[in-house]
Amino acid sequence: MTTQLNLLNWMVLSTVLLGAWWTCYRLALHQERSFAYNRWFLVLGPLLAAGLPLLPVALPASWSVGPALQLTGVAAVLLPTVAVGPGGATSAPAAAVDWPQVLLFIYLAGVLLMLDRLALELGQLWRSTRHLAREKRAGYTLVPTHGQLPTSSFGRLIFWDETLALSPAEADQVLRHELAHARQGHTYDRLLLELLRAGLWFNPFVHLCGRALALTHEFLADEAALRHAARQAPAFSPAQSYTHLLARQVASRLGFSVPLAHTFSHSQTLRRIAMIQKTSPIRRWKQWLALPLLSALLFTVACEKVASPAEQAASSAAQNALVPPPPPPPPPTLEKVYTYVEKMPQLPGGGGNRAIVEYIQNHLAYPQVSAANQKTGRVFVSFVVNSGGEVFNPNIVKGLGPEYDAAVVAAIGQLPRFEPGTQDGKPVAVSFTVPILFATAALPGGENVKIISQ
Repeated sequence: MTTQLNLLNWMVLSTVLLGAWWTCYRLALHQERSFAYNRWFLVLGPLLAAGLPLLPVALPASWSVGPALQLTGVAAVLLPTVAVGPGGATSAPAAAVDWPQVLLFIYLAGVLLMLDRLALELGQLWRSTRHLAREKRAGYTLVPTHGQLPTSSFGRLIFWDETLALSPAEADQVLRHELAHARQGHTYDRLLLELLRAGLWFNPFVHLCGRALALTHEFLADEAALRHAARQAPAFSPAQSYTHLLARQVASRLGFSVPLAHTFSHSQTLRRIAMIQKTSPIRRWKQWLALPLLSALLFTVACEKVASPAEQAASSAAQNALVPPPPPPPPPTLEKVYTYVEKMPQLPGGGGNRAIVEYIQNHLAYPQVSAANQKTGRVFVSFVVNSGGEVFNPNIVKGLGPEYDAAVVAAIGQLPRFEPGTQDGKPVAVSFTVPILFATAALPGGENVKIISQ
């Protein structure tokens, strides 16, 4: 169950993180002409949302509200570990509906559907272009489409519709636009984001990032085409003619596009025209907002890592509120309790510490919990054998959960009267501590309980 709870926590936390990242982009960056910076900002956001919640980061122990858990009060006499596994007749029946498993199934189904969609689009791109001739050029491959596909690009492939009525200068501008997509690696950004969208399909902000990144790619390609045109004719401003060219191509577009390809006559043309005409300076200070935002996200993840154990403990306590508490221990004795004496207490018949552990393992059963709630871990329990040989004051030093702790206390309560320990020839009280190892898998040999040597 822990795995599925972690999945839910990851889904919620990644949505919160990417939501904050997207809000920063919308409020501060999307109107700026810092296109290269915006490109990496939009790619980095989903990467952080997917990866940050998985990092094992947490606040230092000195920053936490409560003290760190310590194994205090462990006596010097530490018996060998008792290991307990679930028996066939001791486990409670599984719940009718395992909601964590349902959540995992839904998540994996969404991932598979998104990956299937991506595979279909790649297959469609291959089928629609595999029959076209290719011309190797310097740094790219030109693929004439003869009007069957619009001018667009994918990777290093430039799909060129030579049937369009373009002047040599206009054709050069369109080619430079598509070459910018190829040379700046925009296709790889898009494929990476498609994979992140598959993993984060439940997160609405990752889909917004995808659309914003596609538009940013167009801004970068427009900028590269205009920069090249300005170098070719320094005395001539190409923005006006490029804007007219863009508007004319959109008006006469073929009405379809190549899947996953960057198309010249596509992607929010009015916004591209407005951005071309924009001349306001770039406000660089806005780019520094990513640093405090990233620090805040790291702090949020660290706080969640610290809070999770406490929340899980509270949830476990709430779920088991109806479990009856173990009987109260007998009144404490006034005699001095030793941790080690000349002659240690032992069960009737002798056998030393091993006989004590064997008795406990024979009377300790795995608690009756559902398979989804089974845990693996150790419970440390201490008890005192008084000067009369009676066992009293069983105390959970480090627990695993109410059912597990109660099972351990019940097993200690079944210990018989000991032969008391002696110091200087006089019977005295002696304390013991026993580590109990609970395992969720069946133990070797089909046993429910066995001894593991220290």
